[in-house]
Parts: sequence; structure tokens; C-alpha cells
Amino acid sequence: MTTLRMPDLGTVEGTVTLVRWLKREGEAVALGEPLFEVETDKGVSEVESAAEGTLLSRLVAEGSAVASGDPIATIQGRADPASAPAPQAAVPASAPVEAAARPLRAPAPATALGSTAAARRPAPSLIALARKHGVDLSAIRGTGLGGAVTRQDVLGARDSGAAAAAPGDRPGAGPGPGPGYGLGALQSVVASRVSQSHREKPVYHVTMRVDMTRTIAARGSGPGTRSFTAFFVKACAVALTEMPVFRRWLAGSEVRVHDAADIAVAIGVDEDLFAPAVRNAGARGLDEISADIEELAARARARSLGASDSQDTCFLVSNLGAYPVDSFDAVIAPEHAAALAVAAAVPTPVAVGGTVRIVPLASMTLSVDHRLVNGGTAARFLARVKQLLERGLE
Repeated sequence: MTTLRMPDLGTVEGTVTLVRWLKREGEAVALGEPLFEVETDKGVSEVESAAEGTLLSRLVAEGSAVASGDPIATIQGRADPASAPAPQAAVPASAPVEAAARPLRAPAPATALGSTAAARRPAPSLIALARKHGVDLSAIRGTGLGGAVTRQDVLGARDSGAAAAAPGDRPGAGPGPGPGYGLGALQSVVASRVSQSHREKPVYHVTMRVDMTRTIAARGSGPGTRSFTAFFVKACAVALTEMPVFRRWLAGSEVRVHDAADIAVAIGVDEDLFAPAVRNAGARGLDEISADIEELAARARARSLGASDSQDTCFLVSNLGAYPVDSFDAVIAPEHAAALAVAAAVPTPVAVGGTVRIVPLASMTLSVDHRLVNGGTAARFLARVKQLLERGLE
């Protein structure tokens, strides 16, 4: 028998959330086959089995927090004596094999064995599915392990119409009659990262207004219209290349540096927030960057982004210009030194050469980690972004 343990995924957080099992107890598992999904500070990813045989037991319930080294499952190998039909003697404690990269850490009983509440906590993918079909998860009797609601349960409720939810009762739709919902796995990770940022980073903000006239003209119209966010990503990528201090970040007391201008873009889908990366933005054109952002947004809506899509970024751009927002502050990710928040472009009277013109001005606010970047450097960075945008990135 092999005991599988949670591998070290190299996350900022100390634990990850086991979102969904991909195999049921009693099913065959191949070496390297995806066994379960986890939610990390980077997104959702699959974890492969480090052994092959039959899945004997799943030791962690869906929705539970797991640390590296914690027991996850037991697998009976095909050649194990315990799989033979004849009765066997008791296996000594030293006999089981452990597929582990870390020593055992004694988990809390509710985490290791799975409490009823944890087993019934819906995964983000189920919440999204229930919302799509107007199904009330709290009204479904789960058929999964420990009473957990499965995808088949949600689809069955949809087909029968027995668990339709009023708009205020749907998962994530806010307060309504009946029991409330806790944070899903994804939003738990987001909340944890925001809390970590506020605990660790002494943040200050620098704000400038940018004339968007040339950027609007360069954006174009019709089928080939570029994303406004692409212009901000490109301008920040140029500034990040010229000012590498903004690619630094602190891991404890150690200063680390990101090699490339891989920029995260904040994308909101319903109540969920994603921050996938536009890779090597400094070396790419606006059309490429715009196409990337469009693809990433489509994948975010489909909940198909993986952990690798959000890893190893050095900066964040959050654009709320589609809403009548005057200004706001973006939260800096734990592995970043700064983040840019972009508000709406508003027609504003401006005095130019003794005359008054109406120009579209947008407010840009740079959130900065004061441990790494001083105020003068932050002002120069934002002034460079402003200059690039007011030239239409020519």
C-alpha cells in the first residue's frame, strides 16, 4: 500500500485547498494520471498521482485546506500482497510505502479526516454551474463522498426543476432567505492574499491624470479595436524594462527579481477575480497583447485558467475604465512591488496655450511597496507611463 502525500507546490501561502477529486475510491489510478485539483495562490491546477494501482481511500475532503507533506490518499498497488484474494496477516507499520517529498506533519483531525461541513462545501466550479442553471446548492442532497454535492447532482436538479433558486438565493448572489454561503475556494485564496499584502506591505499611492486623446485614436474602431487595457499593459512593460527596481519583490528578508515583464491583468467574472499573465509584454506589440487579454478573459469566463497562467508575474494592471470610476487603489500582490489602477476617461476642460480644450482625462493610481521603491522613483515611473500613453505609444 502507498500513502500519497501533498507535494510542495512552491506557493506563497502555507496551505492549498483541495477543490475536487478526479478519481473515486475503488477506481484504478495510473502513474502520472491527474488525481485531484487544488486551488493555490496562483489558480487551480491538477496534481498527478505518484503511484499506480487502486485508490483505496481519499483522506481529505473536497474544500479542505492541505499543507505539503499531509497524507492525501492511499493506493493499493497491483503487486501488493493485500490485493490477493487470500486472507493476509496484518501489515507491520513499517511496510507501507510513502510517495512523499516532505516528512509527515500531523494535521488537525478535521483536515485529515474531513468533517461533514468540509465535505459539503461546494467547489468553485460547482458554484458556477449552479449559478448558470439557477440551482440552489443548499437544497440538493449530495451523493458524493461524505454527502458532497457532485456535478451530476447539480445537473439532475436542473433537469428535475426541484432545486431552482430565487435570484437572491443563488450561490454568491448575496444575502437571501435561508443559510448563507461561505467563501468558495478561489475567493478564499484571493482573501488570503489580500490580507497577506495588507499585513506585510507599507503601501503608499501616487496618482496622475493622463490625456487619453492619442490612445483613443490609436485604439481604432470596429473589428480591429484594441483593448484599452493593452495600452496600459504595454506602457507599464516599457517602464518596467527601463526601471527594473519595479521588478523586485521581498520574500521574507530576501530581495528577488523577476526576469521578464510578465504583467498580470485583473479580470472579474461574477464574484470571482482572476489575474492571468500577459507574458513578455515589453517585447510584444499592441495587437498581440490585446489578443492575449481577450483570450485570457474568455478563459476566465469559462473557468479554464490554470495555475501556470498566473505564475511568475511582476506587476498588476487593474482597469475599471468601463465604469464611471473617478479613481481607486489596486492591491499589490505578495510577489510584486507595485500595481496600477486605471479609472474612467472623463471629458475635462484643460487650459492649453491660453485656450481651454475639452480632453479625456483618466486617473492612474500607482500602489507602491515603500520597502522597495521610494516616492521619487514611483513618480518617475508613473510619469513615463503617462508620457507613453499621451503619445499613443508611438
